[in-house]
Amino acid sequence: MTALSWWIAETTGSPEDEALAREHRLPVQRTPPTTGWYLARDNARLALHRADGPRAYPLICDLAAVAAERAAGARQSPLAKACGLARPTTMRVCDATAGLGRDSVMLAWLGAMVTPLERHPAIYLLLHDAWQHVHSSPAPPAWAARLEPPQAVDAARWFIEQPPATFDTIYMDPMFAATRRKAQPQKALAWLGELAGPDMDADDLLAAAHQAAAKRVVVKQHARSTPLASPSYQIKAKAVRFDVYLIGNSP
Repeated sequence: MTALSWWIAETTGSPEDEALAREHRLPVQRTPPTTGWYLARDNARLALHRADGPRAYPLICDLAAVAAERAAGARQSPLAKACGLARPTTMRVCDATAGLGRDSVMLAWLGAMVTPLERHPAIYLLLHDAWQHVHSSPAPPAWAARLEPPQAVDAARWFIEQPPATFDTIYMDPMFAATRRKAQPQKALAWLGELAGPDMDADDLLAAAHQAAAKRVVVKQHARSTPLASPSYQIKAKAVRFDVYLIGNSP
């Protein structure tokens, strides 16, 4: 895991941020770091900075912006079809690799009760900050009530501790090793890939997810990548593919 710190100035830092840094075992810097990755507050929002990288804006998680950007056509999207949300329905979905919450938001927008899980401390903290920002707004959007607080856990281990069939659907979007591509990846995806590295235990997560899902497990992968196992069926998009693993006789 790439080295990471949290810049909390003594004059402007908050006790809450100090406590979060201790909880997630992040070293606190009192002056802006000159190398590596670090978290810092930018206009009250938590942001990820890369001190020794190309000059660029910091990375901030904005859930409301994601929902606004992707709402058009969401009901007909491959994500909705793969997760069984092409028609309005109520179900419990766990996003086992939530990242910055882009798919968690859309699953909630589509009507599911969503539990986001994220094990990398920096990514979790960015997501949690965004969740708090949405829920503290004067008029939270309707989907916000269906998006539960993110949890900082290792999903595979966490699923083992849950009762069987806790969720209707478990969704996975593992970070795989970089592949050759013509276009440059979005900054957020590129930064997350560098920071967290590939998920080498995706097979273990899939096995654990099968025990905690009542109806299906959905795995998002690169369009040309090899499936983790033999799926029940696939939903294909231009650059990605959704492998759907049905549990028992679920439709």
